[in-house]
Amino acid sequence: MVKAVSFDLWFTLIWEKHPEDEELYSKLRIESILETLKLRGYRASASVVSELLKSLGGARMILNSRELASLIAVSLDIEYSDELIEELAKAYEFSTDRFKPRENPEALTSLTSLRKMGVKIAVVSNTSFSARGVFALLRSVGLADYVDVVISSSDVGHVKPQKSIFQALVRSVGVEPTEIVHVGDSCIEDILGALSSGLHAIYYTGLLHLRRAEPSEICLNLVPTVVSLNDLPKVILDIE
Repeated sequence: MVKAVSFDLWFTLIWEKHPEDEELYSKLRIESILETLKLRGYRASASVVSELLKSLGGARMILNSRELASLIAVSLDIEYSDELIEELAKAYEFSTDRFKPRENPEALTSLTSLRKMGVKIAVVSNTSFSARGVFALLRSVGLADYVDVVISSSDVGHVKPQKSIFQALVRSVGVEPTEIVHVGDSCIEDILGALSSGLHAIYYTGLLHLRRAEPSEICLNLVPTVVSLNDLPKVILDIE
């Protein structure tokens, strides 16, 4: 019996137009960091902070805000303290609360239906946003109240398809892996990652076109596939 449903975040519940949206929330982060340093009496270069964040690339998905803050301070050659690192971490963390992602219009109806089924709902994401930051994103599109747990790669230091991030999910929702269904748009990260960790999986392909991707034949032949999140409740009921 399915007791919990976990979702991928990007291009499943919400999506971003690349590179415009990423540039926007990166700009918010940089501005907040520079303002924090200015209040501390430091003159900092926006180009240095920008270059650092861009150069980190995917590493931002496994670094928490304090680790990022330390790298920023070192890159600016600032003699820093724990207090300053904490301030920079908060500046980075809270700056994106002003960013509103693009919502999947099917998400609210689907989550409402799953709530009525009595299952726990989680989000498991490879993202530079912490769990608190993900909740802020979800809140901005009216989905936060439907989500019980968020597992962010930048909090746990691991990314899908690694088992460790799915194990963090299992611990957080408090049910057996076989009682969890994970829903996502990435064949490797979401579907194969979930299956290799002992979870069930459903392949969601409804927003693949927004990132110019095609469905993977591997996962189309491996697990149930839905084009609309509204079909999830029926598919989940068929999973033993």
